[in-house]
Amino acid sequence: MSYLTNMTNSNKGLIIVYTGDGKGKTTAALGLALRAAGWGKKVAIIQFIKGYKKTGEYKIIKKIPQIDIFQTFDDKNREIIKPRPEHKKPAIEAFALAKKFINRNTKYDVVILDEINNAMFYDLVEAGEIIKLLENKPVGQTIVLTGRGAPPEIIEIADLVTEMKSIRHPFDNGTPAKKGVDY
Repeated sequence: MSYLTNMTNSNKGLIIVYTGDGKGKTTAALGLALRAAGWGKKVAIIQFIKGYKKTGEYKIIKKIPQIDIFQTFDDKNREIIKPRPEHKKPAIEAFALAKKFINRNTKYDVVILDEINNAMFYDLVEAGEIIKLLENKPVGQTIVLTGRGAPPEIIEIADLVTEMKSIRHPFDNGTPAKKGVDY
């Protein structure tokens, strides 16, 4: 059945995973958020591990009424690093927000769980709990999971999985992150 004729599933939400070692996972999710907002959809972005608010995406998203962004960790470091013990409590708080927003009474059409794959990899949240949440998501809601190292059991239940592969990156040559490109 072609894409255009299969309109019976057009209201079915998806489980989308952006993973891999390459750049662009959060960027892809933000592009999806902008597209959804352009069609009047309400979007929640919950950032796990991240807590730096001086990024271009954080600044602009705060100005878009259809998109809400949540960070439960306040970090002065813009780089995503291996989580420290102080990331555990904010990750649990972020997961509580995810449970609040992924339900039948939510106002959100799209929920983006940014860097949740990293949070699972570092045992800040349990993959089994995330799977239960995804298995019980509302039919029309789309959930996006980003971050390196998506667990195989998450990949198994996803409708769409994209793995970003790094071929070359300026960081490899010592080029620092660029405002407006990397943050």
